[in-house]
Amino acid sequence: MSNNGFALRWRWFVLLTLLAFGLALGAGAILWHSVETSSVVAVQTRIDALKPLLTGIRVSLIALLAMGWPWIVNTLERWGRLDETRAPNLLAVRWRIVTWLVVIELVLGQNLLGQVLAVLQGSGA
Repeated sequence: MSNNGFALRWRWFVLLTLLAFGLALGAGAILWHSVETSSVVAVQTRIDALKPLLTGIRVSLIALLAMGWPWIVNTLERWGRLDETRAPNLLAVRWRIVTWLVVIELVLGQNLLGQVLAVLQGSGA
């Protein structure tokens, strides 16, 4: 890989890392401000009200990725970011990646593991 390609890659990595840090910092500041100006119960009520909307956004993004995956891979190949041997491999792993994203959403986003453990604990008592 050329030195210029490495520098471009490094720049994107740094910019995206700074963006993620800034978004996390902004979300934390908003939550901090919410807790400072109102009760924790009121903030929790607002978060609970937003959960269905946020779940819908996450599921929509997973579906969008699943549908747009071939277009993304073909565009990257057309731009010269992927060679002819990598593009078919990326197209082949599309459903594996989507499946893992759905599993992560179920386990973390929907707390499926916690719900299963609660049901098992409830039936054992």
